[in-house]
Amino acid sequence: MDFFNSDERPTQKHFAAMRDRLFSPVVALLIKKGITPNQISLTGVIFLMLVCFMPSSQAFSATACMAMYVLCDGLDGPLARQTNQVHAGGSLIDIIADHLGIAFLPAAAIYHLGAWGPAMVLFASSYLIFIGLTVYANGMKIPLRKFIRSKYLFFLLYLGSLFTAQDLVTYFCGIFFIYYSVEIIETLRRIYRFHAIQHAEQEQ
Repeated sequence: MDFFNSDERPTQKHFAAMRDRLFSPVVALLIKKGITPNQISLTGVIFLMLVCFMPSSQAFSATACMAMYVLCDGLDGPLARQTNQVHAGGSLIDIIADHLGIAFLPAAAIYHLGAWGPAMVLFASSYLIFIGLTVYANGMKIPLRKFIRSKYLFFLLYLGSLFTAQDLVTYFCGIFFIYYSVEIIETLRRIYRFHAIQHAEQEQ
């Protein structure tokens, strides 16, 4: 269960192996302390919530908490592999924890930065719908075209907005809402075609 297509998967596996080696001392310590991958994922979500509640005047603290959120995102996978806890349930929790930033930070941008609400809501909705469709398509082995992942760039723009006291996210989110809407239509087309072909073959 993942949101990487077949072309990206070899690169992602190589990156995961490098990340496992990099984090191996920290992972060994976590195993010694009896900490589970889900606990790491939950800790990351707590740091994310802190980012969302911090006002724009706390830009440095928000950046530190965001760094911890991203760190937890990078640790839960290696910990799961080292403790032989890799399964669909854990992958689902990991994916949800990884993308809660797209659900929560747009709301924080509206409140703290005065970002335009419709752009924030449409961006978050389209991104999450597209990721859900991508996970489904990958599970069915339906080939998808390459696409842009804007999550970390959005995070950086949100933090940049805190430091500059300017709304740097509204236009970005508006543009990517249009982009993900196009990708949603294309992904749905491929999923529909896949099932239509399967149905036709079963009818023969």
